Amino acid sequence: MNQTNRNNKLSMKNKYVKEGLMFFAVGCALILTYYVVNNFRVVSEGFARMNDILMPFYIGIVMAYLLCPIYNGTAKVIYRLNKGRFKKPVNDLKLARIIATLISLIVLAVVVGGCIMMILPDLWESIMGLVLGLPETMSRFIQWLRTNLESNPEAMEFLAGKLDGLTDTIIEWVQEKMVPGAEAVLNNVSVGVIGTVGVIFDFFVALIICVYVLNSKEMFIAQSRKLVLAVFKQERAEKIFELGTLTNETFGGFINGKIIDSIIMGILCFAAMSILGLPLPMLVSVVVGVTNIIPFFGPFIGAVPSGIILLIIEPISALKFALMILVLQQIDGNIIGPKILGKTTKLASFWVMFAIIVSGGLFGFVGMVLGVPVFAIIYTYISRAINGRLKEKKMATDTLLYEDFSKYNVKKEDLFGKERFSKEADRASDGNSEQR
Repeated sequence: MNQTNRNNKLSMKNKYVKEGLMFFAVGCALILTYYVVNNFRVVSEGFARMNDILMPFYIGIVMAYLLCPIYNGTAKVIYRLNKGRFKKPVNDLKLARIIATLISLIVLAVVVGGCIMMILPDLWESIMGLVLGLPETMSRFIQWLRTNLESNPEAMEFLAGKLDGLTDTIIEWVQEKMVPGAEAVLNNVSVGVIGTVGVIFDFFVALIICVYVLNSKEMFIAQSRKLVLAVFKQERAEKIFELGTLTNETFGGFINGKIIDSIIMGILCFAAMSILGLPLPMLVSVVVGVTNIIPFFGPFIGAVPSGIILLIIEPISALKFALMILVLQQIDGNIIGPKILGKTTKLASFWVMFAIIVSGGLFGFVGMVLGVPVFAIIYTYISRAINGRLKEKKMATDTLLYEDFSKYNVKKEDLFGKERFSKEADRASDGNSEQR
């Protein structure tokens, strides 16, 4: 009896402790929310500063994630080939990891260096072409202006009155605008140099972080599993692990698939531009390939600056390029993309566009790239919840059964096959009969 009373008191005490902690947490959350709302600028600046500090970690983790398949495959092959070379298997694994790390970094260097070497020559050629061709362009413009002015005396007289004070205006503009502007340019150049040094430093730090993540990812995963199992119950922990597996599969399949898709699009763009004889094929193909990582809008985003450059060089080339991009986008959207990506995201085109627009508006370029897989995970869990509720009610889960084509005088059996439709219809009728 005393033991029962003692247990009841202990359970009541634990209940009060939990309620007290909950009220304390709610109070802290309200205070924090009030502070953030009233000091939004200070908080946003703090987050921006923290984001700058953590930028090497972001870059390093992303590089490690992208290099992970190369690292894992290389380590697996090297370990199998050298197994038994050392007395301890752990030394075989260490050697495999060292070689896998070196090969991964070599691949990264080749990719980054190759992109730079492909872009820089054409970029330099285009800039120098524009600069060297500027005098000729201005000469043609002046000749055109003279021709039109000679045939239009009224315009000549109007401009003559305006050009009288042109010298004084130029001197005044140089004194008031150009000299202070030169100082601003010098300041911006110095800031740009410092920023470039900072970017290079961040990149090398990111490389070190990438190496650590590649060689310690198993330990990080194990520590995460221990933390989840220690904090949550077994059932809840399994759901969290399932979420992690789904996230990894969705992101991995989507990102790797888009990279392969973008490489193919870049090669096709280069081949098409070479066949059509368009200028700057390498530079434009790299731009189109990189921006193609963005779903749906990627080819058009890369086509806009490329089209402007081609328009300046040769207007007819810009028109040919625009038609070529439309054809390539259709090929990618209807043939290449679905074959490579398959059903990685399982999203309809409308939801892909929705995810890109919303995430891009909130988080910029990164949001446009990662918004689709993030939304795909959210969409998957919402679908599971809805289908789970329907199963509890003994109702069909196939969306087809809820679509209505009667307005078109079309039967679902003719569109989707009698077997699929009848199976779902029988399941729904069985559920309804059980409810009655």
